[in-house]
Amino acid sequence: MTEQNSQLENTLPLPENLRQQYLKLMGIQTWFDPQLVIPAKQVVSEKEVPAIEQPANEVSAEFAAEKNNAKETEANLIAQHVNASSENVTETSALKTLDALALKISQCELCELHTHRQQAISGEGDVNAKIFIIIDAPVLDSESENALLNAANKKMLQAMLQTIGLALSTVFISSLVKCRPPEDRAPQTSEMICCDDHLSAQIKLIQPDVIMVLGEGATQQLLVSQKSLTDLRLRDHKHLGIPVYASYHPEDLFNSSETKRKVWADLLQIKQHLT
Repeated sequence: MTEQNSQLENTLPLPENLRQQYLKLMGIQTWFDPQLVIPAKQVVSEKEVPAIEQPANEVSAEFAAEKNNAKETEANLIAQHVNASSENVTETSALKTLDALALKISQCELCELHTHRQQAISGEGDVNAKIFIIIDAPVLDSESENALLNAANKKMLQAMLQTIGLALSTVFISSLVKCRPPEDRAPQTSEMICCDDHLSAQIKLIQPDVIMVLGEGATQQLLVSQKSLTDLRLRDHKHLGIPVYASYHPEDLFNSSETKRKVWADLLQIKQHLT
């Protein structure tokens, strides 16, 4: 066979059955075109066709690897989307549930405080908070508005949190009773018991890493103890399975350097727990 004839033979189109075999092994979708059918006299002998098993396997493996990589990338993207969506759904669900709980609290008539209230104060803050702060009761912040803390105490609490690098906006604040007692008196034990389910529901929805309870009365009620705040501070406590740290109410810090030093120690304990 001359060199010209050899080159011509190498350029002849493959028989349809061999073309289909190549394409199938390469993982390429095939179709049948009658025009590609080669006359019998042009059919190349299978003996003259190089062995294709090994190269085809290599090509097939390469395509399979690329296909698996594409599937893995797609799966990762889907997982990321699902995780992000789940977080958004969880936060939205928590907000909706907290709103529903706030409505329930506003309609609560379990104790006599509801007969005096202008409005119920369920809680405020970040639904993803790591710190859940508890005080005893709302107060009169102005002549027409009730609040968890008055402006001065809220500013003091903000300063307290900033000492360990936290912003007030990153915590959730609530109280043992959701209605302000008349004349800002201390809430009674029976009143705090009536609101206990509301507070527990909030804690379970927020799922904080730590609870910080402020003030002796609130601490004794939450921990069901008659011990003084001095004895309850810097101790290991838990409520609903969550670590609890007791400290002073912000109003106790004004003009008291000693109390500020004690609160600083309490906050360091919380910071150590969170890190």
